[in-house]
Amino acid sequence: MNTKNKSVLATTIVVSTLTLCFKLLGFVKQAVIAYYFGTTFETDAYNLAFTFVGTLTSAIVRAVSLSMVTIYTHTLVQKGKEEASKLICACLEVLLPLAPVVLLFTYMLTPFIAKMLAPGYIAEQSLVLMHYLRICYPFFVFSIFTMVGTSLMDSNKDFVISRTESFFTSTITIVCCVILYGTLAVSSLVVAQYVSYILFVALLIWRSRRYVTFRFVRFKDVPEIQTVLRAAIPVFIGNSVSQINKIVDGSVSTGLGEGYATALSYAVVLEDFVVNIIVNNVVDILYVNFSTYAAEGKKDKLFSTMRSAINAMICIMAPITIIACMCAKEIVGIVYHRGSFDEASVLMTSAALIGYSVGFISSGVRDIASRGLYAFKDTKGPMITGFFAVAANVFFSIFLSKYIGVMGIAIASSICLTVNFVINSLMLKKYIPEYSLIKFVPILLKQVPGCIILGFIIIGVKHIFTSNILVFVISAAIGLLVYFMILSLLKIEEVDILKDKILGRIKNRI
Repeated sequence: MNTKNKSVLATTIVVSTLTLCFKLLGFVKQAVIAYYFGTTFETDAYNLAFTFVGTLTSAIVRAVSLSMVTIYTHTLVQKGKEEASKLICACLEVLLPLAPVVLLFTYMLTPFIAKMLAPGYIAEQSLVLMHYLRICYPFFVFSIFTMVGTSLMDSNKDFVISRTESFFTSTITIVCCVILYGTLAVSSLVVAQYVSYILFVALLIWRSRRYVTFRFVRFKDVPEIQTVLRAAIPVFIGNSVSQINKIVDGSVSTGLGEGYATALSYAVVLEDFVVNIIVNNVVDILYVNFSTYAAEGKKDKLFSTMRSAINAMICIMAPITIIACMCAKEIVGIVYHRGSFDEASVLMTSAALIGYSVGFISSGVRDIASRGLYAFKDTKGPMITGFFAVAANVFFSIFLSKYIGVMGIAIASSICLTVNFVINSLMLKKYIPEYSLIKFVPILLKQVPGCIILGFIIIGVKHIFTSNILVFVISAAIGLLVYFMILSLLKIEEVDILKDKILGRIKNRI
């Protein structure tokens, strides 16, 4: 692995460590929420509303910000900081006037949206859902700043500031739950979200002054904005299609009974702990490098980095998948089982966690492949892939939920991720002819011995201990140690490099 790849790995480790600290605080936040609210109809309504606003934001704002990273990087490399700064200002001038238009339409369509999200709700329940939708809609405005700001930070390889959002959200949510629960109940979560958004946006604006001089610009002076918008349209369609998955999951879960939508939400938080720490940090860092390599015409370096990243992702996510599936009940019990979160809630949430965990590997490699396409300014490919993926999710979510309930809904999402990765990989061959799925088969086969031994270790630990904490901690500690020892014996390059880096740092400190 070359020096650049090692630098990417080192940066990923630092950022992932920081994210881990914030995510541990996030676990405390979720434990507090579960203690006060459990899995009830009102929490279902809030989570359905919050998820819908999040998907709306992701479809629109994320489309522009993803496109912006590639174009911004090209502009920065080829024209310099001044022209790149103008591009950021132009993007804000496009998005901010769009916000009131989007809000107007969503407020007008609220009854229809509520019916779509929860077709089984009676009139009184729909009114509660509409209430939460209306007070959550303005989150879209704040998301414009957070999405553009974090994209700007990542493009300039300033990864730390953008990772502090979870710190603000977690800390403020805990405080609001404790202080406001008695008077505002579930609405205290909405207040917490508003306050955390305001503080994080203020921090982003302050930090962004290093890279951007905020001022009004004329669109004709920023020709790159047209490229961003043209690239964003297919991404928007692709994101809109993929976001339907979450809406479908929530809608199907409301048909299973009270509390299932909230159980899915709690399971997603646990899934996000893994995805945000490992997948998102790796992908965000890689995307900047992918875009730089593509702009410089260095396809060999891009492919080398991508191959190493996918191999490393498989090695990391395979044992985590086994542990999450086999210790799902223990994990949910440790994080949530207290207060209003009872045994029934544990069973619902752990079933959903198992379904999501099956897709950990697919989640990581899917995002790497899609960012590879974006680096070549191919936004139509992921859009087409999204249609096939969402069709698979809709079919399997409805079908599997009939037989295995909430676990089936989560498994459908994992199937969707796998379909997405396979199709994106086939499209990548257009730009990188040597890229092939077959190249990753050996690394997958090398996971089998470790996965089998890890499974037996977890079974053995469960026979000896009954405490949730002991079962999880001992299984994870011994299991992961043995697993990576096996991978090291199999001479996997990425594992050897990671081991050498860790040992090197230990020696330097000694």
